Amino acid sequence: MAARSTFVPRTEPARVVALRSARPVVTAAAAQQPGTAFQSRSGALRAERALDPRHVRRSVNAKRAAILLAPALAFTSALTMSMPANAATPDAPVLPTTTTSLAVQNYTVAHDVEVPINTTDGMSVTTRTVVSYPTLVTRFGVTTAQAQAALSTALSAGGARATVLSTALQYLGDPYVEGGASHSGIDCSGLTMVAYQAVGIQLAHYVPTQDAVATTIPESEALPGDMVVYDNEDHVGLYLGEGLVLQAPHPGEVVDIVPMYAAAHHFARLLPAGS
Repeated sequence: MAARSTFVPRTEPARVVALRSARPVVTAAAAQQPGTAFQSRSGALRAERALDPRHVRRSVNAKRAAILLAPALAFTSALTMSMPANAATPDAPVLPTTTTSLAVQNYTVAHDVEVPINTTDGMSVTTRTVVSYPTLVTRFGVTTAQAQAALSTALSAGGARATVLSTALQYLGDPYVEGGASHSGIDCSGLTMVAYQAVGIQLAHYVPTQDAVATTIPESEALPGDMVVYDNEDHVGLYLGEGLVLQAPHPGEVVDIVPMYAAAHHFARLLPAGS
């Protein structure tokens, strides 16, 4: 079998390359002749730049900038030399020199908490166990047993108060978000607002307004489900009974159960005592 080849003619025009004339080269012998000035290539380039107006302007501007920046550079260099080796710099984080005790910031988290609720059927009392929330978060020394005891008593009473608390308990462990009222984030007045919505009471998402529509009661008359309000109207929580409060604390924390507030506070009631 004979090999075949195909010729394809080019239709593109031929490229034309223009060549510059070569620079005259001055040899050492020619430089020694009378009337001939010998100049190196770098010297010739410097001479050309010296005649270029743009190069002249750039040189003048560079000199001006150097004169203006010289004092600042000198001060910075002196400051750097005088700085101790272990001094903090903007890029290096400053480590605390003191250690703060976090003993009062303890959390107790129990999963799948089962709370016994006592129900009365005629003359007999029966006990049934329900899982009303997935996580129990306590703080500032409150134990899981203490929280479970308070919740068992409060939820066993039934009625609107138990509904308010069981609704709020669903937000345990959810993050605090200012202005929030959902599981993705909730604040203190948002927690009380959604809790009372479960029993048909519509509250504004604002602590002073919630406190204004409630009735202030003494601590001796407080019942689970009543609100616990800071006297400065800056915070609100729900009373669980037995000296415990359910609250959405502040940014960086989650909904938790804490002891009664040490700050000045009062109790506010929205539900009748027997509800």
